[in-house]
Amino acid sequence: MSVPPAGPEPEAPRRAGSRAGPLALHGGVTLLWLLAWYVARVQEYAPHASLWFPPAGVTFAAGLVLGWRGLPGVLLAATLATLTLADGAPAASPGTLLPAGLAFGLAHGLSYIAGARLLLHLGRVRPTPRFVSLLLVIAPLAALLASVSGLMVLVAFGLIESLALAGDLVVPFWIGDLVGAVAVGPFCALLLGAAQSRLGLEPAELFTAHRQVVPAASGRGPLALKLGLCVLPAMGAAALVRLWPEQAYPASFLVFFGIVPLMWVAHTEGALRTYVATAALSTAIAGLGSLLGPGQHGLTFQFAMIILAGSAYFGITVPALYADNRALRLRLTTDSLTGAATRAFLLETAEREVERARRFGTPVSLVVFDLDHFKRVNDELGHAFGDAALVELARRTRGELRASDLLARPGGEEFVALLPMTGLAAAVEIAGRLAGVLRSVPVSRSGDQRTVTASFGVTEIEVARQESFEAAFERADRALYEAKAAGRDRVRVAPAPD
Repeated sequence: MSVPPAGPEPEAPRRAGSRAGPLALHGGVTLLWLLAWYVARVQEYAPHASLWFPPAGVTFAAGLVLGWRGLPGVLLAATLATLTLADGAPAASPGTLLPAGLAFGLAHGLSYIAGARLLLHLGRVRPTPRFVSLLLVIAPLAALLASVSGLMVLVAFGLIESLALAGDLVVPFWIGDLVGAVAVGPFCALLLGAAQSRLGLEPAELFTAHRQVVPAASGRGPLALKLGLCVLPAMGAAALVRLWPEQAYPASFLVFFGIVPLMWVAHTEGALRTYVATAALSTAIAGLGSLLGPGQHGLTFQFAMIILAGSAYFGITVPALYADNRALRLRLTTDSLTGAATRAFLLETAEREVERARRFGTPVSLVVFDLDHFKRVNDELGHAFGDAALVELARRTRGELRASDLLARPGGEEFVALLPMTGLAAAVEIAGRLAGVLRSVPVSRSGDQRTVTASFGVTEIEVARQESFEAAFERADRALYEAKAAGRDRVRVAPAPD
């Protein structure tokens, strides 16, 4: 029943990082983009035909994590990737491919980074239903803009023969880009955020917010097992649909076998590991498509990847909501300065303990106490020292209480210790110990030091006489003021009610 301390945590110093940190991060964007390009090329089921375009996810992630600062790395990667097309387009010279790559990278990068900034502006950074809904609306728009503008660049530089051919390629390019942006974009944002942290840079707010979404049930079952259950059944279903088309197996098998384990991951592993699982499943499906060929189910496989990713991201919003509820309950039940319980939580717990004491005939006592001359401490040493004294009082008090006891701070400098299954004599002894440990060591802060004391009022709730907690609290509070009137730094016992 004890509440852990939650005093003012010192602000962690912001790591400035070396000058090489930002440069290394931009290099990381370039390398990650080129790696994604290579994956797309390896997983082609026909020349220049793949189920997805994962570099779109890298660019979208760069926009989410780095903003417009991610554009140089994307431009460099797109230019280098375009230069590799010389083998497939013998008529294209490096003098043509270089500006074409820069123009393509600019069209591609501006589209996705603008979409990422719009998402952060409208949806903020928390993985809420609003954020996921906006992701699934903005990502298709950004992918469409990137596909159309990218194809126009390729036509302008002669890398695509005609505008009519480019028109035929708009939808395939759009869907492939969309799959890449949705399926691996959050995973790539995870990688870039982790790289920021490793390089001594301040991680992006999005990375920090999503990293905090860890369910209470986190860690139930090894992650490798969950990843296997995500990938293997879905790949088996895809292979079944592709290899035996005459059986007319519905392609929806793919979604069914992938979504259940993905939801398991989302509800037990949190946001970051869900992004890993989604990227792994998407890579496996695209890889299977390159091995077997998607046949007539290519578009189905692509939308299955989008649906699985979107469902996984919506699944994350549930533990995110649980985490928000836990944080809200903690705020309502715990004093932010001292970590003691709030007045509302004290009343709720006291009502429950008094009822239990009546039922089983056990005693329950309470100790009301506050710091002596607290106003003088604030006036002479400042409110920061006064806060430090309250935090130290709470810390030392917790050291003398049992796990079943409750320390609360109803307000100001006043504290209450609720002591279930504790009679009056034991409560008086506890109050005496608290007075001793408080005066034994001075409170120190920023070079200032002062011995502080407290006055105590103690009573046992008369449960046999149907006394309420509020009535007992009033008696203990009067005893506290009697202790102050008698000279402070002492314990007074409240007389039994008439």
